[in-house]
Amino acid sequence: MKTFWIIVLIIVIVVFGVWLFYALNGMNAGSGLSYASPTPTPSSGPIGTSTFDQSISDGTITVHYPSANIGLATNKTQILVHPYIPPCDQNFNYCFYYTGTDYSATNFESAGIRIDARTDLATQSKCLSTLPAGYSGITPATASSSDYAVSVFSPLSDAAAGHFANGALYRLAYAGKCYEFETRIGQSDYLNYPSGTIQQFTAADQATVTSLLQSILGTLTLPNGEAVTFPK
Repeated sequence: MKTFWIIVLIIVIVVFGVWLFYALNGMNAGSGLSYASPTPTPSSGPIGTSTFDQSISDGTITVHYPSANIGLATNKTQILVHPYIPPCDQNFNYCFYYTGTDYSATNFESAGIRIDARTDLATQSKCLSTLPAGYSGITPATASSSDYAVSVFSPLSDAAAGHFANGALYRLAYAGKCYEFETRIGQSDYLNYPSGTIQQFTAADQATVTSLLQSILGTLTLPNGEAVTFPK
């Protein structure tokens, strides 16, 4: 009788292990992600010492990023920072967001890069020229190579209730696909704080964070290893 229950226990453990294996693989397959190494836990680190130690790929594009001060999310619930202005708009496949503490005592709120595969922009012309939602009168800067074409819509800005954001939107047309990359830096109005309670997020600070976001975009490569270069 004792042997019987031991066998039953072994079977239960094996069945549970098989179920857990396929459940986890199914979750990863659904996200379309491929990691060069295990998903890091976002931590804080100075921008000036960022090491691009992680990468992500959907099979077409590959992007590298520094896990010391950049987190990665594939849905809103995975974003571990919760400012008034989110680092990425709600529609994204991937969101790179700033997790560092360099500006925690300032009116800085958030910074991020939203990546979205725009299946609705089915042609190269639509991919490169369709205006960002809610904008008009912006003429994109464009460039092309033998393999791909790119465009940039800049500057983009938004404001509401004492908070504002600025950034740019980049598009990549490659092999019949269209990818959209939107950078964003969010702030609250410094003048709304009592004098001396916080430090100001300066133009130099913004330039530093912008440089970090552009450095991440600068790692973008295609399946053949070719680097993608956006217009300045």
